[in-house]
Amino acid sequence: MKDIRLCLAMRILAWTALLGIASMATAQYPGAVPPPDSLKKGFDSITQSEAKDYLTFLATKCEGRGTGQPGFQKAADYVADHFRRFGLKPMGDNGTFFQSTTFYRTRTKPGSLVFEADGKKLASEKDVQLRSSSSVDLTAPLVLVRAAGAAATLGTTADQLKDKIVILDSKDVSRKFRNELFLAGAVSVLTVRPTLGAATWDVSQTAPNISTSARGDGSITRDAAKRILDTLAPQAGITLDTPVADGAVSIHAYNPAIHLAAIRESEPVKVSNVVGLIEGSDPTLKAEVVGLGGHLDHLGKRGDVVYPGADDDGSGSTAVLCIAKALSITPVKPKRSILLMTFFGEEMGLLGSRFLSEHPPIPLDRMVSELQMDMVARDSYGPQNGDPNRIDKLEENLDTIRLVGSKRISTELDTIIQEQNKSIGFKFKYDAEDVYTRSDHYNFARHGVPIAFLFDGFTPDYHQPSDTVDKIDFLKLTNAAKLYYLTAMTVANLDHRPVHDVK
Repeated sequence: MKDIRLCLAMRILAWTALLGIASMATAQYPGAVPPPDSLKKGFDSITQSEAKDYLTFLATKCEGRGTGQPGFQKAADYVADHFRRFGLKPMGDNGTFFQSTTFYRTRTKPGSLVFEADGKKLASEKDVQLRSSSSVDLTAPLVLVRAAGAAATLGTTADQLKDKIVILDSKDVSRKFRNELFLAGAVSVLTVRPTLGAATWDVSQTAPNISTSARGDGSITRDAAKRILDTLAPQAGITLDTPVADGAVSIHAYNPAIHLAAIRESEPVKVSNVVGLIEGSDPTLKAEVVGLGGHLDHLGKRGDVVYPGADDDGSGSTAVLCIAKALSITPVKPKRSILLMTFFGEEMGLLGSRFLSEHPPIPLDRMVSELQMDMVARDSYGPQNGDPNRIDKLEENLDTIRLVGSKRISTELDTIIQEQNKSIGFKFKYDAEDVYTRSDHYNFARHGVPIAFLFDGFTPDYHQPSDTVDKIDFLKLTNAAKLYYLTAMTVANLDHRPVHDVK
């Protein structure tokens, strides 16, 4: 980002004023008190240098960790290997750390794309990419739709698109306009893009229907669109270089009809949650469990573009690894068991945590709480959740973190976290309940499990290729891990379950 050097300078100046020179390995925030002596060894084992090693691998070596993509499995293997090194008990399938299910990936069969007129080839797979889950074989007239501005609307011209193949060249149009296009009855909408990356597999939870469909949408390169339109005979002398006024829409028909066809192929792919257990020491209470999780997936690789997901949620997965190590070396083991989880498919709709909650390795009625970390390593700034009335300033969020959902089922769980935070010094914000249903804790909360969700807020890098390791606040990441290490141990050692005192 163009402002990153300024942001880093502001952070350094602010922390110099607050802390002076602090140890990278052990620093907490101003006013923090030491942890209990019995937990100090595990607490101190959570270091920024080790967190950086974990996160650097997850965010730079795993191609964005897209569920169903090779990079995700590489990340899952990495987490499982560390769980094994730390001595966790495997809680997945057949004595492994992997709780797996089958997804499906689909792509256009190489060499199968046809885009021609009167038998003359007009475009290749380098020019056109389809995103339909079905095969396509259609012949229809071609129209060019050009539009600009949020006020653009099809209006009464929508009927000109019925049963047509549309090349869409648009700038800054609304979502409503795009919906109008699909409702107009076009058999295909190919959106003009500057370039197209390498074709990638599309991943879905259910087996796709790859029989031939009457619709095929996707993208086309600008160069290919210009070449095609120059080759065909338009009704009006309009090209992609003709200016379009703000708010205007133009529609131009071309001859002859286009034959668009492609064969889609599908294959199953295994995706896995990674689950390991620190077994409790109490003969009775060890049957109960404290859950602790983060989602391992991000947006993966799309064409040639990688979405690293350093904060979202490489940071939460890294914190899970840090806590796993801390628990493994803690001299006094917890009375209850602690289940550590990294999930697949959060970015696809909380799918991994839903799968685990519906196929729990330990019955959910034995889970006394679930502690979730999703984005715990950035200092938020800019609009929050897209709201222009909620603008965060970087310099005001160096030691803040959102605590979401902690008062919804058990206010006692919130009280426990507040008490443990005395050894960390976070300034909690409770202004992000609008994301309560947007991370994996929700699939435990809907079953009545008390939850707490740590979340650092939004930055302009959210879901962008710019969510990279160099922007991570490793002090915040390790303090989030230390807070949940203390909280998990405290809850695991209670003589009762956290009280359900909220309906």
